[in-house]
Amino acid sequence: MRIAIAGTANMGKSTLLKDFLTYFSSYEADTETYRKKIKDEDLPHSKETNKDTQWEILNHMIDRMQLYGKDDNVIFDRCPLDNLVYSLWSLEKNASDIDDDFISKCLPLVQESMKHLDIIFFLPISKFNKVPIENDGMRETDETYIKEIDAFFKVIQRHYDENPQSNPFFPREDMPAMIEIFGNPQERLEMIKLYIDDEGDLIGGTAEDMANLLTGGGGIDDASVAMEQLIKAQEDSDKTEKEVKEQLKNIKEFMDKGGKL
Repeated sequence: MRIAIAGTANMGKSTLLKDFLTYFSSYEADTETYRKKIKDEDLPHSKETNKDTQWEILNHMIDRMQLYGKDDNVIFDRCPLDNLVYSLWSLEKNASDIDDDFISKCLPLVQESMKHLDIIFFLPISKFNKVPIENDGMRETDETYIKEIDAFFKVIQRHYDENPQSNPFFPREDMPAMIEIFGNPQERLEMIKLYIDDEGDLIGGTAEDMANLLTGGGGIDDASVAMEQLIKAQEDSDKTEKEVKEQLKNIKEFMDKGGKL
């Protein structure tokens, strides 16, 4: 099974990954992480990011994910969804050369890449997630920035929950489950055990079953309904650049009207 841990900076993702690997010994972590690439190539990142960095990291993440299949047990520190969030922040803040056209180019790649994950464990900011901000020379320590990034993740999560078959972030078929994990390190691990057994396998069905359960999806019994949905899916797959930009506009408006949770 292919798992990613996602969320804003200083939420304990690295600690969770280490705890996960200690308990679930059948899993491996991908060693060629985005962090390593940033360090090796001395790329500007976080608030200083730009098109070149985001494009390099996005393609690096996708390339690494494509090395693993459904029968592999692997866990990733972040995923293309994280990359998109940081690009969206830079776009909203006019903090770099990242523009609507760049996001429009990245969105379909991020959406398609989600097929290479089975579960995303999302660590949100909440009263149950109180992790001290630490400076390791690479992590962002600006509390306002950290919260703004978290707000973008929560917007995407809301899209996932409310529009599972019609949003720009996840594919309509073969989407991963997106599950909130919170609490202290032991509590987070115990929450994960509700979904993964001691052998590292998903409890109670496939990842697609879990995604359907989380988003209220289900099977289609009527042939005419299936045909209608097939036609609609084909029409939706032909979205124009203008329509994608409209999605971005809606996201920005949502953020301006209270999306910053």
